[in-house]
Amino acid sequence: MERFTVSGGNRLYGAVRINAAKNSVLPLISASILSEGKTYIKNCPKISDVFVMTEIIKSIGGKAFFDGDTLVLDSSTVCDWKLPEELTKRIRASFFTVGALLSRFEKAGVYSPGGCNIGKRPIDIHISALKTLGVSVSESDYISFKVNRRDGGKVTLKFPSVGATENVILASVRRKGEVRIVNCAREPEIVDLQEYLNLLGYKVNGAGTDEIVIEGVEKPSARDVEFTPSPDRIEAGTFLLAGAMCGGEIEFRREYLKNSLNITKILGNNACKIIGKNDKIYIIRFTGRTKAFGKVVTGPYPEFVTDMQPQLAACACVADGVTVIEEKVFPERFAYVSELKKTGADIEVFGNACVIVGKKNIGGAVMSAGDLRGGAALLLAGLAAEGRSVICGVSHIDRGYERIDEKLRALGADIVRAEI
Repeated sequence: MERFTVSGGNRLYGAVRINAAKNSVLPLISASILSEGKTYIKNCPKISDVFVMTEIIKSIGGKAFFDGDTLVLDSSTVCDWKLPEELTKRIRASFFTVGALLSRFEKAGVYSPGGCNIGKRPIDIHISALKTLGVSVSESDYISFKVNRRDGGKVTLKFPSVGATENVILASVRRKGEVRIVNCAREPEIVDLQEYLNLLGYKVNGAGTDEIVIEGVEKPSARDVEFTPSPDRIEAGTFLLAGAMCGGEIEFRREYLKNSLNITKILGNNACKIIGKNDKIYIIRFTGRTKAFGKVVTGPYPEFVTDMQPQLAACACVADGVTVIEEKVFPERFAYVSELKKTGADIEVFGNACVIVGKKNIGGAVMSAGDLRGGAALLLAGLAAEGRSVICGVSHIDRGYERIDEKLRALGADIVRAEI
């Protein structure tokens, strides 16, 4: 096990590189099962969740390896439709493979997926949608799926779930007919999935809206595909909040912020200046203590993204005033709060909301990460705190951020990774 030791109080200066979005890359790895050639995912983050997904691809006969910052996938040799228990229980994104396996083999077998402990994350929306498409499902700890008919149809999601939207798309691309998904998720990562599948020769339209139409294609074009996913808006937002908490001046490429409008808007009306250095670069200059954020409500895109909720709460702990955050996606996503309070932060949870009264100063503390984004929040608090902080459970943070300690150190943070 590893930990971060952080001496807080340093301002952050310099340019930061943002990797491709984790939430794009993971379903793209599953989608590569539907390729007839090689897939090259550019600027791919070298994070533990990606490594687990590549092991899943290899476990069913595919090939996967890194060539520099490019992930190379070859699923032409995939020969199995059953995923191993040990790998699927480590990562929730393993469930994205179900749709792709159903399109390729007309059956799939997975164990209940793992992932972050942030409250209830049911897969019933996925299963209900697949049943609408004529897929039979046998449920226990091991879940088996079988395609009973391959015609088109209409799927109306009871909630705009990102994962369910992606699974239905993947399960529909080889059907004999048109599939229409209504009340689907609109996240930018779904646009990435559509663009990749269309490069392969499939026909998907409407991503980014609440209705997606898939016209079935029996087989894709047999060719290699290079694809660069959108920059990770959660990673970009995390670094924006680090700057807001610590002060300084951070340089971002413009494309890094195109899908981070919620955070950029909040901070742009606050204690920072967004300066266009040129047509490719923004400089974010943090000019003073951040003001509190008022009331923020999480929700499906384009509402405030739940994966930034813990980090925003950490920032609110040192902001001037009162912030209320209402969590509507994962109402129990407040496990990190008890750890943040160790810094002296004034933060309380009331049902599916937390209330934060910002303090000018918080103190260093020993904190333990229990999930990915909660861990990022603790790290941000350590960067802004007076004195030394120790953040345990670094493996959670490594699931979603490539070498975050090195990137922060390059900006001037005093952070050291060490074995416990």
